[in-house]
Parts: sequence; C-alpha cells; structure tokens
Amino acid sequence: MTKRYVGSSGHGLKIRGAKHFIDEVDEARQVTNEVHRILTTQYNGAGSVFHDDTSTTQNQNLQTIVNYHNKQSRDLDWSIHFNAASVTDDPRGVEVLYYDMKDLSAKVSAAISKASGLKDRGPKQRPELYFLKNTYKPAILIEVCFVDSEGDVDLYHKNFNAICAAIAEVLATHLGYTKKEEVKEAQAKVMLNDSKSIPAVIIDGRTHVQVREIAELLGLKLVYNNKSKITKLYEVK
Repeated sequence: MTKRYVGSSGHGLKIRGAKHFIDEVDEARQVTNEVHRILTTQYNGAGSVFHDDTSTTQNQNLQTIVNYHNKQSRDLDWSIHFNAASVTDDPRGVEVLYYDMKDLSAKVSAAISKASGLKDRGPKQRPELYFLKNTYKPAILIEVCFVDSEGDVDLYHKNFNAICAAIAEVLATHLGYTKKEEVKEAQAKVMLNDSKSIPAVIIDGRTHVQVREIAELLGLKLVYNNKSKITKLYEVK
C-alpha cells in the first residue's frame, strides 16, 4: 500500500510570516506546491497539501494547519517555512526542524544544500514548536533559507527547481516511492498514397494520430458527441 503524506505552507494568507527580500508565505506556498507536484507526477507519490486562507490570529493559524494534517490519513507530515534573523548580505543557509525525525531532517537539509549551494545548518530539534508537537504523525519543518539574507535569496531564486526536486527526492525515498517511467515519444508521419500526410507520434512502439486529422486525410466527416463521448466518422457523398 502506497504511503501518504500531508504537506503545508507556514503561516497563512491573513497571518503573514517573515518578509524582507522575499515574502515567506508567498514562497512557502510555491515550494509546497512544486514539491507536491513532483511527488505525484514524477514519482508514484500520494498525498495532499494545505494553505491556510482563513485564520486571522496566530493561534488560530497554528490550530488550523495542524487540524488539517491530523484529519488526513497519512504517514508523514512536512511543512515549508522560511527563516529570518537580521538583514545581511551574507548567506546563512538551510535547516530542518524536527521532534524526533533527526535522520530525515539531516537528509533533507543536506540535499537542499547540495542542490543550491546554501549553507547546510543541519537538523535542529525543536519539540516545543506547535506544528511538530501536535501533529500525530512523524513530522519535519523545513526552513528553506533566510528571507533577510541577500546571499540566501539569490541562491534560492537561482536554484528553486533544484531545491524542490531535492526535497521531493528525499521524501520519496523515505516513503518508498519510485520514479515513474518517462513516456518515450518520437515524431512520425502517417501518409495516404505516398502524398498526403498528417503528423503522428510514436509512444511505446505505437503510432498515435488525432482522429480528426485521420478523418480529414480520408475525406470523412467527423461528429463528436460530448455527452456520450462517442466519435463518429461518416462518408461524405
């Protein structure tokens, strides 16, 4: 049985997080969505993600996020955040916070660092954090980089895709996901009487063409019924 996850972005639409060179809430949502996309399209992953659009207080925000996680059937919880300290040009780095998932946290932090050049600050045990303390399943909280470090933000922007792919790869390995096989396509043509032709693609050894183009090639009338999902071809007399 495929293991499931729940991911979430930190803070919320009305309860904003850290902000300087970049906005934590905006970026956390982008990373969360992209990691989820990779896990479910490039791997055989299964799960859901959540963004809080309703909470108006910090306590409500924390409870709303955790409540969503705890209502789902899953094997792992993860949340995306961005760090802050004081404004600097110097790079500060990535770290991953945990309650009791030190090994996974270390792997995620190292993977992000390797993919982006961000300094690896490593795993940090923070059992008092509401998210880590109150989710029922094993959980990690990823602090991708510092929003007030120009060095960090530059590396983050340049390596966004690589960072998301690195997070997804570590989570996929932890959850036992495998990469989906890439569908191989090759361009081809279908010809009638060595003269007229229409474009086609070869997928897994089979030639595929659009029915409408076949109809036009053979001089047939095409009628498609959207309700029944039936395509009919008629001879034109």
